[in-house]
Amino acid sequence: MGVVDLQRVLSLKGGRNFRDLGGYATACGRSVRWRMLFRTGVLSQLTEDDHGTLMPLGIRCVVDFRTLAEREREPARWPAGDTLVQSWNYDEQVIELRQYFSGAQVTPEVAFEAMCGFYRTLPHQLADQFAGLFEALAGAQLPLVFGCSAGKDRTGIAAALVLTSLGVPWAEVLADFVLTDEVVNFEKLLFARPGGSLGLGEGNSFLARLGPETRKPLLQAHPAYLEEAFRSIVREYGSVDDYLESRLGISADMREALRQQLLEPA
Repeated sequence: MGVVDLQRVLSLKGGRNFRDLGGYATACGRSVRWRMLFRTGVLSQLTEDDHGTLMPLGIRCVVDFRTLAEREREPARWPAGDTLVQSWNYDEQVIELRQYFSGAQVTPEVAFEAMCGFYRTLPHQLADQFAGLFEALAGAQLPLVFGCSAGKDRTGIAAALVLTSLGVPWAEVLADFVLTDEVVNFEKLLFARPGGSLGLGEGNSFLARLGPETRKPLLQAHPAYLEEAFRSIVREYGSVDDYLESRLGISADMREALRQQLLEPA
């Protein structure tokens, strides 16, 4: 792993992939405000010291994309306070990767294609959850943090949608997505906490039985995955803008309001 930006990646002893989405420049010359919007993995291992780091941020809303089973398996340990927590109860099968293998022998190539298939479905399967995130942002529930178990797949697509809606160029959106691979060693985490979840449904035991090279595509944030998700959006809706408006309910006026709240003044 390389050196990461400590302004962007919060140093938390029990955190996972907790990152600030501030600082990214937009096509109009403005940039995303720091300390307003965060993305994260599971919050179940936060320590008291971590709480001391998080409390001054004044986070008003936590949007948790995990299923009920995931939340019961690893309850979030968020600092006490008036923070609003938004979550949904949906079928864990949605995030079960084994359904994308179709009985094939699992090789690195098959695993890579399975992840591409997984990402093609997520914008459609989790549209209600993504809409909920945008609704919270539009309702000025800021600062806000959103996340899932790994903080990679569901969270990665959500972050890409938000940054895209703010006018951040695709190259920067991709850079934020792949930063996960510099921040988290999922291979180490998988065996350090075998009872935990990496956002893969019941697939943890399945993952542990695979070899490291075969497992690697399932644990990484490959840029092709995010590209497949957005291609799927364009195929279904014509454009990302149309997906945001017709499926997520984000009107042009709402997007402008989001820009005013989340971008530095011109």
